Amino acid sequence: MATSSRRTAMWNVIQAIEPLDGNVVPVRTIQETRPPEGFEDAYVAEVNTRSASKVTKTLDIELPRDSARPLNHLRRFCKYEMLPDHVKSAVDEFRKKQTIATLPTLFCILGPPLPDAEYMRALLDPYTPVPRARSRSLSPTASHHSKEPPASETSRPEKWPELFLFKIRVPIYPPSNAEVAELWSKTMWPVTFNPAAAPSTVVPPPQVLSRAQKSIEPRAGYYLALAREIAKESKQIGRGRGVGAVIVDPDIESRIDNNAWEEGYNSRERWMQAVIAVAGDCRFARSEGRGPYRDYHLPPDAPATAYYGYKVDKEGGPDLHALMRAIELVARVRRGDPDHQVSMSNRYCMPVVFSDPQLAERLSPLEEYFLYEAGNHAIPGDSTSSISSTPTSSLSPRKRKLDEPNPEVTSSLDAQVGTEQPSSTPLPAPPPSTATALPDSTSSQLLPADGVESSLASLRIRTRAQGGYLCTDLDVYLSHEPCICCSMGILLSRFRAVIFPRAGRMESGGLASEPIVRPSPVQKETNTDTQTAPDDQASDGAENPERPYYGLHWRKELNWRALGFEFVEDETDDNLSNEGTFHA
Repeated sequence: MATSSRRTAMWNVIQAIEPLDGNVVPVRTIQETRPPEGFEDAYVAEVNTRSASKVTKTLDIELPRDSARPLNHLRRFCKYEMLPDHVKSAVDEFRKKQTIATLPTLFCILGPPLPDAEYMRALLDPYTPVPRARSRSLSPTASHHSKEPPASETSRPEKWPELFLFKIRVPIYPPSNAEVAELWSKTMWPVTFNPAAAPSTVVPPPQVLSRAQKSIEPRAGYYLALAREIAKESKQIGRGRGVGAVIVDPDIESRIDNNAWEEGYNSRERWMQAVIAVAGDCRFARSEGRGPYRDYHLPPDAPATAYYGYKVDKEGGPDLHALMRAIELVARVRRGDPDHQVSMSNRYCMPVVFSDPQLAERLSPLEEYFLYEAGNHAIPGDSTSSISSTPTSSLSPRKRKLDEPNPEVTSSLDAQVGTEQPSSTPLPAPPPSTATALPDSTSSQLLPADGVESSLASLRIRTRAQGGYLCTDLDVYLSHEPCICCSMGILLSRFRAVIFPRAGRMESGGLASEPIVRPSPVQKETNTDTQTAPDDQASDGAENPERPYYGLHWRKELNWRALGFEFVEDETDDNLSNEGTFHA
């Protein structure tokens, strides 16, 4: 009866959770917010319009492009009207010295590295603008394929237009957005911006990012509200700061949606069924420095800043942060070691960190519930298969570190929108007797019956034999922006995506890549102009504008990348801004 009462109490807590209202926005990569910029010298030459194709062939043969330094963003040819003002001025000055009218011309870019100017003049001399009077009787000679400058001057009349050759500065990296492309086109040389051309090491592929955002947005408010509830629980117990983490399986979400379509119910009512593990912060549960945490922890209603400010010697290490603990809970099930199997029979005495004998504290009620109980919720109308059965997505391929970033992420997202493939090693479904209906049949939710083996619930987490690495293809929702160490833990655990509320940004965080910018309040008495200022300057208690930004979720220097999203709330929780500075 005690177990049933505890389970019912947790069920009531979960049912009372109200989702956060807001929208999900991608976190831009550090390569987008701080794009590499480099500029080198290049030549601009004026050539005959009819010889454009021959000029292209000649340059490709004589001066082949370096594949390691693609300059496809630079337009090879452009008309006079497209030239930047300073190049137009140089052309006008050059033409004033010419007394011969020519046929229409084009301007060609000769990108870096620059060859010798005299060699370039000799190479392009056959394609100089043709005088109008001689356009029918004279034509440029054939392109030359030798390194020797073509000798064509001897066959021409004395009055022949000279070759215009002008040195300019050009960007060697593609523009990061359309605004930068427009600026460079006006000040240096016409460039093109192709958002789909950016390599996946710089920004997530647009179609992958869009699909993930659409799958995350419907239930993100529920998961983040649950993360805050777990954070509240951890703080009330007195063993950690108010930080919570929720790990979700997108494949289970997809199957919930499919069943909702077939059975005709709202899939958002089953949001909790996709949660496979939750964890709260537990940094005060281990003695570090001054003895047991019970000697210095404060009442649950005390602000976080009252915990002696932030002193590392009084708090546990990153392994006791909410995110790292949630990852460890998943690892418990995946590794399936004998000690863990023995402890599962008495799960309410499971330690906070299984590998640390000093932490004898048991899991919190919410942690116990989602790790061992919630998986026995059955999908309405499906009495033979539990939501805890094996994901139907195909096993993730072996990681190809250099050729393709995150092939596991791409394959999992494709599986959600394409045809589902059966798993090669499906887990057995629990028997129909593992769940009993609630008295209120209108909810259609099912609670696990007393005496159900806890191992059945753990089947919702893939074992090592089923492929993937630790948290491959899973999403994690956090109440706060994680610290640098936990941000790296997200990548090392191979999460698909990480989501945190914008109100939970931390100065010590490792995921944000830029300050928040929004219109600042206009003071009618002093200034009527509309201004923009960082969000941290426009509101009290927000982040420090001088904080470093790492954008660790997607860095081209790293061999794994996760999709990053922020949840922008319609109404911000003021309590979050009063928690002080610490590493979440």
